[in-house]
Amino acid sequence: MSGEIAVVCSRADPASLNIYERLLELLSWQCLEGYRSNGRFRLIIHDEKQTRLSGLDDRLAGLGLKPEMVVFASRHEAKAGLPWLGGHFTGILEDGRSKLSAAAPCGLSSFLHIIASQALPSFAVSAEATHHGPVDLETPCFFAEIGSTLKEWQDKQAGEAVARAILALEEKELPVFLGFGGGHYVARQTDLMFKAAVAFGHLFSNYQMAGVNRDCVEEACHKSKASYAYLDRKSLRSEERKRIEGILAALGLPVLRSREIRAKFPLLEKD
Repeated sequence: MSGEIAVVCSRADPASLNIYERLLELLSWQCLEGYRSNGRFRLIIHDEKQTRLSGLDDRLAGLGLKPEMVVFASRHEAKAGLPWLGGHFTGILEDGRSKLSAAAPCGLSSFLHIIASQALPSFAVSAEATHHGPVDLETPCFFAEIGSTLKEWQDKQAGEAVARAILALEEKELPVFLGFGGGHYVARQTDLMFKAAVAFGHLFSNYQMAGVNRDCVEEACHKSKASYAYLDRKSLRSEERKRIEGILAALGLPVLRSREIRAKFPLLEKD
């Protein structure tokens, strides 16, 4: 991960603005036309909602930027209102069609490991299933989020933790899996990222299974550069599991169980 990393923030989002302000405090940034720069990082702020951005690849190119990865600093909302830190990839499944942005699996994995190591009291850490926009990015990307209420969005300690995790993103290539099944917070897939030397690309929860067809899986595989797949078997209905397994077999994507993943890709002490 030696190329440019574009960190995109929004004034319309209190958590995003919090992270942006912490980033400004942590580094000395050079002010350039339309963005700030320090080392490999390019910091951009805008006034729109993060999820509604479109054409961002072209907008970045218009600034003379061609980043290797885009990180969206963002808030996370949940009815339960629990303090939470984590991230996800973007895409929408509807009417039998999928629209997915390119995923940054190793970026999200690195972010989760770093944010978990900071051990903020009372904050849970996890990945989430792929959801919302932007849906048209060709540059690998992920959302880095603070949840789940205004109190946490404006928490300077949480904002600094996310900012530091973004700035500490590591260059580490890992085998990439697609994930199927589980709840929105994909607990077993998150656990595997912490217990094996693997990353996950696009992740689809149980509630999304109706929209997961061959075209969707093929697109997710391509946009995640995935070599394997994992199914949360305990959470999937038998007919859904068999259908997904059939799609994966037709695409030639090997399916590994949790114990096989941990055995094949052990997490070394230095990891």
